[in-house]
Amino acid sequence: MDLTCVVRRDIKLLSKRKCNFSDAILNPSQSVDIYPDSELTASFTIAKNKEIGVQCQACDLSALHINTDSASTENRGIHHKEGGWPRDVNPQESDQTARYRKKIEKDEAYSHAVLHLGQQMEHYIKQNNVFNIYEDYFTDAPDVPTPDPNPLRTLHLLKDPSPTRRAVTGLSWSPDGGTKLAAAYSDPFWKNLFDHKDNDSYIWNIERAVQPEIVLRSMSQLRSVSFNPRDQHILAGGSIYGAVGIWDVRKSQGPVECVPIDVGHSESVTSIIWSNSKAGGEFFSASGDGQVLWWDMRKLNAPIDALVLDPSATPRPENALSACCLEYDPSMPNKFLVGTRQGIVMNCNRRARTTAERIMCQYEAHLGPVHALHRHPQLPKIFLTVGDWTTNIWTEDIRDSPILTLRNQNVQLLAGAWSYTRPSVIFTAATDGALYLWDILAQRINPTLCSQVSESPLLSLSTQEQGKIMAVGSKDGRLSVIQISENLSTVTRNDKAALTSLLERETRREKTLEQRSKDGKSKQGAKASIVFHMAVASVAAATQSSLVVQQPQSPTSPSKKMFESLKETLQALHSKENTSNGECHEATGIEPSIDMMPAIDGQGSQINLSVSQPMESTVDQHLQTAEEAFFETMDQDILSRGMEEKQQS
Repeated sequence: MDLTCVVRRDIKLLSKRKCNFSDAILNPSQSVDIYPDSELTASFTIAKNKEIGVQCQACDLSALHINTDSASTENRGIHHKEGGWPRDVNPQESDQTARYRKKIEKDEAYSHAVLHLGQQMEHYIKQNNVFNIYEDYFTDAPDVPTPDPNPLRTLHLLKDPSPTRRAVTGLSWSPDGGTKLAAAYSDPFWKNLFDHKDNDSYIWNIERAVQPEIVLRSMSQLRSVSFNPRDQHILAGGSIYGAVGIWDVRKSQGPVECVPIDVGHSESVTSIIWSNSKAGGEFFSASGDGQVLWWDMRKLNAPIDALVLDPSATPRPENALSACCLEYDPSMPNKFLVGTRQGIVMNCNRRARTTAERIMCQYEAHLGPVHALHRHPQLPKIFLTVGDWTTNIWTEDIRDSPILTLRNQNVQLLAGAWSYTRPSVIFTAATDGALYLWDILAQRINPTLCSQVSESPLLSLSTQEQGKIMAVGSKDGRLSVIQISENLSTVTRNDKAALTSLLERETRREKTLEQRSKDGKSKQGAKASIVFHMAVASVAAATQSSLVVQQPQSPTSPSKKMFESLKETLQALHSKENTSNGECHEATGIEPSIDMMPAIDGQGSQINLSVSQPMESTVDQHLQTAEEAFFETMDQDILSRGMEEKQQS
């Protein structure tokens, strides 16, 4: 075995003594061979291959591609050595350094340099004393939000596990902080008649969204589903055939209680909500058959209460309006809202006695079906409706028109909801697969943000109560869990006050317009009644004069005087309408109707009208003449108004 040894020595040492090298003796005990042991081989366990399916779609969903740069490290050292001394001064000798210091201090240039440097140092010391670098300044200043490049980020894209694509028609968050999401999958009623469809719905865990955590099995597809707000293990669901059931996930995957076929709704259950009851087991459902039924989960043999959505005095099921959605606020346990396919929203009270009293008022919200209803989480009297191409914001005090309208051009809206944490933010879902975000404090003409979620229409939308996560379901069975950025989910200091001021201002404006509309209608009614009474009075006067005096009418006959007074009254009403700007006429501006006054002839004497007086053949002629004169006067008045408007324009 050849050994090579390299030795580095100082030349001075090598010159003094010599180095004698010799070969080292190899120790044979250093090489050890370990042979396999058959006993240990039998105790080993061979790992088997296992295939596990995982959801990996990062390439399709990622918005950014990031390559992490490898960081290279390097260690360096610095040797600090005292320097700056002259060559003749040894820094290690204290006597030499002391003598050199005394020599430099006696020099005049040294004193000038120290004074100059002292002024600069004093300036910097004072500057540091003015500003404390460890203190936080401007803590009361408002936070300026930094723009987020991706305000709506998709966390999970959950596909329908069934082989057939079904639409996501119902969503509900669990009451334990929104960690679980129940989704109802269904197809239209006519599709289930011809094709075999899967009837399962699922509960997804947001933290482990690889596959459904719980499967909800049913005899028919579920159209709507809702968690019990007091028990996270109990759910209520409504099927496309009108049945209602209760699921307890601790017991089984199937329903523990179900409504008989002939007791429930006759059409699909469009919405189901738990009510605020003492036992926490009551809920109510709405359907396209025009009924709202209340149920007790302990006994589903028959509904405990029912309401037919017919606002007439005698409600009939065949005349009821089809319900599309429900809205209920636990802070108002007896009131709820119902949206119908006819575009009408009904504000109902369950505790009223009759049906007419239960339906307190109606709002003509949209031209088509009302797809979504949602009360404001912080302002219960404010609610929004979603339908056709608009999102309307209503207040319970005004029924004729909404206080705000948000329009989407050429895009039909199918779902919408308020943000639970940001009071001015609204989310809407449309048929083009896009999610629109509105901030009504920022702008109300165009959406603040638009995010393309899917290529198919979005049918359902639900926001988490914490305000940072929302779920959107599409027609092709894809369920998107979206994370909302901090800028859109965090409330600022003046958001609620600014929103309240905006809504109050719009409410006052709508009330003013409503009052002016009512005043205009009453004014038109009063004008029509005055014209009618004067026309009747003129006909009566002409008839009476023909009965008493048989002579041709003079230019100053009573009928002509009546028509002239009619024209003057109309002109006075028209001038008052222009000057008063919508105000009602005072009682002193309108004379009493002439038909309530006694009839007089041309000489001023009262005419005695008696039923026994004979009717002459000239009565019909006078009636026709009076009618022609009346319409001629009205035509002249209309022409005069048109001329005045042209001159003013």
